[in-house]
Amino acid sequence: MKNIRQINFLKLRASYGIVGNANIPSGQYFANYQVGGVGYNGGSTSYLNSIGNPDLQWETLKNTDVAVEFALFNSRLTGEIAYYHKASSNLLMQPGLSPSTGTGDIYRNLPNSVIVNQGLEISANYKVLQTKNVKWTVGGNIARNKNEVKQWELGPDAVSGGTNDTRVIEGLPLGVNYLVRYYGVDPKDGLPIWLDANGKQTKTFSLDHRVFAGSVMPDYIGGFNTTVEYKRIELSALFSYVIGGSIYDNSGKYQFMGVSKKDWNFREDFVDHWTQPGDVAKYPRLTYDATNYPGLPSEDQFNSTMFLHDASYLRLRELTLGYRVSPGLIKRWKLKSLRIYATGSNLLTFTKYPGGDPEITRDFENPQDRNLSPNVTYLTAPTQRTFIFGINLGF
Repeated sequence: MKNIRQINFLKLRASYGIVGNANIPSGQYFANYQVGGVGYNGGSTSYLNSIGNPDLQWETLKNTDVAVEFALFNSRLTGEIAYYHKASSNLLMQPGLSPSTGTGDIYRNLPNSVIVNQGLEISANYKVLQTKNVKWTVGGNIARNKNEVKQWELGPDAVSGGTNDTRVIEGLPLGVNYLVRYYGVDPKDGLPIWLDANGKQTKTFSLDHRVFAGSVMPDYIGGFNTTVEYKRIELSALFSYVIGGSIYDNSGKYQFMGVSKKDWNFREDFVDHWTQPGDVAKYPRLTYDATNYPGLPSEDQFNSTMFLHDASYLRLRELTLGYRVSPGLIKRWKLKSLRIYATGSNLLTFTKYPGGDPEITRDFENPQDRNLSPNVTYLTAPTQRTFIFGINLGF
């Protein structure tokens, strides 16, 4: 390719591997006994806390990666296009056990279940200007991941996790939302209108109306950045974004009734609720007792698309302003370099999500709960906004 002047670098790379995964707590192979409980004849007792599983094996991940790296136009444009396919089998999970065992759930392998993640990632950087006094570069990346349960040997509710309003179904992403669809508010009486499983309107809430709703995974994620240098002054910015997907605000059902429940705050977005006949509102009339909505057994079961929101956002992740002091000014201090800078993180966020920070992170301790509730938030603490002032010295 020596005669193709526009291409300065071109590399194809590919890999395939099979690796094991044992990301579960230790000691699951053995039965667990606990000392305590009800004493016998003045002494302590030992009882079975959980049964062991001597048949535990490694979970298997078959990983395929293919990518092209390139540099074009005197290396002013560089980038990479990559595809990956990861298939997990012999899954390690905690299916439910019959209560007659007298113990909690145990980890076991699911040899006839397969979960696949595959996606495309594109990144590029471009040197817009390269002069003596001015330098300007831009860059960015975008990625799309598709998660799918290819094979599943258990029932949809056999593996509990997180808030238990998600399910595992063949042909759908892992932990897809399973909710009653919220249609709107009846202007006459302020009661919520739901859609049953067949899509017909009803004022009676029922868990039998639940369907698979929302998109657990975003359509695209990525970021872009730019850096401008003028003589010794530099300004850089980094943005991150999510396009598509949904967030299920599991704490919203409690906050919705916060005006009448003293231990919950009432969010500003819930002000748009029905108050009198004829009102056209986003949310139904307030109630202290959720059972005042026909068919709703309790506020804990108040799970619907009323609290399912678009997860898209654009965030100014980082903004930095720096200045490099001339070597002539710092020579007398026996310094080779001196840079003064200020950085702000998470300064701006643009989103339609009303519940706070759209960049949610599951706060469950174990991987199973996090994976089975990937887009569910419950009073998740927002990302902090920070400001940093610093000096870099070189001797």
